[in-house]
Amino acid sequence: MNKRQIFINAIMSIVQIIINIGVLFLLYRFLINTIGVKRLGMWSLVLATASMVSIANFGFSGSVVKFVAKHVALNQYVTVSRLIQTAAISTGIFVGFVSLAVYPFAGFILNLAMPTVNFKEGLSILPHTLLFFWLNLIGIVFQSGLDGYQLIARRNIILIVATLCLLFLSFLLVPVYGLLGLAYSYIAQAVIIMIGFWLMLKRQLPLLPLFPYQWDYKLFREMLGYGLNFQVISISEKFIDPITKSLLTKFGGLTMTGFYDMASRMILNLRWIILSANQVLVPAIADLQERDPKIIQTVYYDSYRLIFFITIPFFTTIILFTPFISEIWIGYYESTFITFSILLAIGCFVNILSMPAYIVNLGIGTLRWNKIGYLTIVMLNLAAGIILGSVFGGIAVVIAYVFSLILGSLIIFLSYHSVNKLPLSKVFLREDIGIVLSSIGSLFFFMVIYFLFIHDKFNTLINSIVVLSFLAIMTILVWIHPMRKRLTGWIILEFLKTK
Repeated sequence: MNKRQIFINAIMSIVQIIINIGVLFLLYRFLINTIGVKRLGMWSLVLATASMVSIANFGFSGSVVKFVAKHVALNQYVTVSRLIQTAAISTGIFVGFVSLAVYPFAGFILNLAMPTVNFKEGLSILPHTLLFFWLNLIGIVFQSGLDGYQLIARRNIILIVATLCLLFLSFLLVPVYGLLGLAYSYIAQAVIIMIGFWLMLKRQLPLLPLFPYQWDYKLFREMLGYGLNFQVISISEKFIDPITKSLLTKFGGLTMTGFYDMASRMILNLRWIILSANQVLVPAIADLQERDPKIIQTVYYDSYRLIFFITIPFFTTIILFTPFISEIWIGYYESTFITFSILLAIGCFVNILSMPAYIVNLGIGTLRWNKIGYLTIVMLNLAAGIILGSVFGGIAVVIAYVFSLILGSLIIFLSYHSVNKLPLSKVFLREDIGIVLSSIGSLFFFMVIYFLFIHDKFNTLINSIVVLSFLAIMTILVWIHPMRKRLTGWIILEFLKTK
């Protein structure tokens, strides 16, 4: 396992996510001022509904990462070329047909969830969002090929360029064409990503033709066997967002959906700062499975302890800063946005702690408990969202989603330790107690302030004192923590290496 390559991939993934967050902030601030929160909610709902076509890639993106890493490790480059082409052609055909089939069904869902007065405009951008997903899913196959080669740092450069192009085109087109201009911008971004990834793959693997044309039935069956298991997880993930936003629009309205979309994108992008660094382990673990499977559990424990060390202060800081983010991003104190951000941060915190187990399962091809965990999230999200939303309104829909996310994540985490007979005592260490208690204490004071001022302007001075006190205490605790010393030493060592 090339630790230096993993380190570079992780750093570049973090840089890409940070730039993406900056673009997201500027884009949504611009969209709020240009088209308003309500139409932003409409865009979010249409995009989430169109994302259902992702079920048609049959998990090829996950299969490509694993099998490219496997065949590269075995120096079987002809197979790698045919594998990537087979996955791209299959994805293009399947997603194309499913997009045509999904169109009337998606329109039906929009008609149920969206107010009648907004339905026509929402339906007008549906074909463009379906085209975006078709291009995007083909591009993801190429991205998975780069990930299999562990060229994650290079593909992040293309993602950064495409994201900046999205921002520029949105500034240019949205004032003229409205939501259609936003759709055009997303389509252009998908084209840049797809072409950029393919050219980068071809440079790495000259055996690839200019256009994919080779389709291999044997490789198709091999990927499909793994991919169908992976696709159960992927389908589950893809249905979570449409279900939540449809129910939220139904029981809370488009404006609430708009604020939820902002909170969701913010939290998920911040979450990816941690996960993107950890995600680079999937091809590395697939490689270890072929070369040296004995050290996989060591990689798991190291990954978990690092995530636990980072995640607690990270999400505590996010929650403490949500009132300030609302003031800067939206322009005023918006309790709905803040409430959604807090709820999603709690759910994502637990979800992230299950990710090392989830990623090792992906790398070694043992997907059963990943499937059970995500199926639990989807079914519970739908059932609890309908029941709670119909009684208590839109916020209850988000509470239902967060609860289902926590439960499904715990299933993945606990099952991994049970199946592999790994003691939980090795992931909960004594040196973490100070960080945990400091975070809990700060969140307690924050929640007291929040509930006191939830219907009024937030007391910025008091919250600033809480935030600064937390940051001061946490800086000391993090600095003296053994994981900080270990991480710093590793980073310095990697920078000092000449090869």
